[in-house]
Amino acid sequence: MKKRILASLLVLGTAALSGCDDSKSESSPASVPTAPTSSSSSSSPASAPEAQTPAEPKMDDQEKAYLTSKKTSLYIKATNAFGSGPLDGTSSWPEKEKKVKAGIEKKDYRVVESFLYFSSRGHVRLKENLQLALKEDKITLDALDEKAEKLIAELDKLIPVWEKLEQYNKTKKFEDDNGAQGKEMMEIFTPAYNSVKALYADFGKDVSAAASEMKKQRMERYKQEGRLLELYSEESIELARGILHQFKSTKDFKNKEKVDAANALLAQLEEKLEAQIAEYKKAEEEGKNPSSYYKTINDQLINFIGDYRKARKSPNTWVEYMYNDFNRAVDANNNIR
Repeated sequence: MKKRILASLLVLGTAALSGCDDSKSESSPASVPTAPTSSSSSSSPASAPEAQTPAEPKMDDQEKAYLTSKKTSLYIKATNAFGSGPLDGTSSWPEKEKKVKAGIEKKDYRVVESFLYFSSRGHVRLKENLQLALKEDKITLDALDEKAEKLIAELDKLIPVWEKLEQYNKTKKFEDDNGAQGKEMMEIFTPAYNSVKALYADFGKDVSAAASEMKKQRMERYKQEGRLLELYSEESIELARGILHQFKSTKDFKNKEKVDAANALLAQLEEKLEAQIAEYKKAEEEGKNPSSYYKTINDQLINFIGDYRKARKSPNTWVEYMYNDFNRAVDANNNIR
């Protein structure tokens, strides 16, 4: 069966490459090296033949493309999971975001408080997902692998001290030592946090570039093969992404030009979703058993549209819901096998 290369996480197993040579007949005896003959009455013992390491089978272009897609998809999943929340400035709790940023730079140990929703969990998950991608060692993606390894190394410095700070604040130990240990830990935390942030920004750009290229190739293939359900699903997600990109902060919802641009994309999105669900129903009627995730994509983007219209009036309340709807649609698309 022809392998299908997806930009989402691929879980198809790859066939193990055999090291045997089928051209050899089983009935042919193995040749045994003979000792060299000598005219001398005292013959020297024959030396054992040198063991030859069998050459590793070459990877064909299809296998290479498949493994590249699979590993890149794991990096995409890692960055999607890490960046699944709203962008800076679009949170429902902008004042808390400001406190977190200021606290990090001022090396205030109290910034690591549960009520600020600033925990190590996202960074722990990022590290785990990067490690998962690096385990796919049948293929090497030089730039991404190297940057992922550097990021993990820096996360290894950040996460332990972060977790200690969380425990320190949770147990109110600062009341016993007047914050001495907390201040000491922040001397490690702040530079490590900023280093991870910088490394991730660089890594994220490379992953985004790789994702864009994969998406471009995938959508072109869908067009050529007439796979309209897949194509319309991808195009719908991109239109929703375009709406989100109009708003870098909640203040942008007061910008008429940005809102007008988003509204134009909204009209296209609604039209595209109608076409997408029509293709889904058609596939069902034809007995093709389409993945229910296509319906999930449609449902979540319909929710996205409703939350966008609410966000135009009350962005601080509804923008986060838009991001949640969008990310669920993306997750559904990534889960399609």
